[in-house]
Amino acid sequence: MSVAAHYDDTDLALFALQLLESDEHRAVSDHVNGCAFCRQELARLQGDLATCAYGVEMYDPAAVVRERVMRQVAREKKIAPVEEMPRAPRFEALERPAEPEEPTLEFRRRAPESTTAHRRSHPEKADRQPRPGSPLRSVSLWLGWTVAACLAVMGTRMYLQRQDDQAQLRTKTAEAIRGRQEAEGARRLLDALTSSSAQQVLLTGTAAAAEPLPEGHVIYSAKDGALVLLAEHLAALEPEKVYELWLIPSDGRDPIPAGAFRPDDRGDGRVILPPLPKAVTAKAFGITIEEGAGGQSPTMPIVLAGS
Repeated sequence: MSVAAHYDDTDLALFALQLLESDEHRAVSDHVNGCAFCRQELARLQGDLATCAYGVEMYDPAAVVRERVMRQVAREKKIAPVEEMPRAPRFEALERPAEPEEPTLEFRRRAPESTTAHRRSHPEKADRQPRPGSPLRSVSLWLGWTVAACLAVMGTRMYLQRQDDQAQLRTKTAEAIRGRQEAEGARRLLDALTSSSAQQVLLTGTAAAAEPLPEGHVIYSAKDGALVLLAEHLAALEPEKVYELWLIPSDGRDPIPAGAFRPDDRGDGRVILPPLPKAVTAKAFGITIEEGAGGQSPTMPIVLAGS
């Protein structure tokens, strides 16, 4: 035991683990009650011991702690065998014959004798049983709690790893679906651009404008409803306004919205494969200026048109 003004970490750790002799334990307890520094160090060590099971790696105790625990266990006194208790004399009444003894009383009287005989025939078993509160029992309980906590940590890690694997699987699935959609879109775009039956329309301005004149090129395949618009030299718009392309059916139905867009700094704009119904023959196309994200009916005037 340390004789300095304060106890060192080894003594305080053994005190926290209940591994000290009764007199040493009492001395450390009295010192800690009156020493703020050692009380703070003891609280820190107790916190470390309480959370040690949540670490991933398991480390061997320090050599000085191991040696001290083994010395403490070696100093423990073995349990002395219980001596056979003398049997109490039986007094019988003189005026009447003795009655037969009850089985329960005979069993109770013979139980200590059988237990003592068993301990005499197996003295090594009695020596191996640790006394309550002994250092060996304390270490065993502490190690058992540590193993249980480590198993709980491993189970939690496996659960979190499974959750992470499922999240990665969902991400990969979404990426695969998005890749298939992009591939399908690229195929439709290629078909629309190369199809011999695709309709190609040039859109020009309907009012006088500064040079260069705005224009748009529409490629439309009515068979699968695929449409591509490439526009250039468009005038800049206010932040709350957009250009919107309209498909005018040849059967006289109302114009169908075919995509809203905003031009870039160079005045270029495009619409690629907007959602359109299939097998709709187009009579003409037009571009208007709309509010917000576009509307369901065109707002006059039409700034670009073509058929």
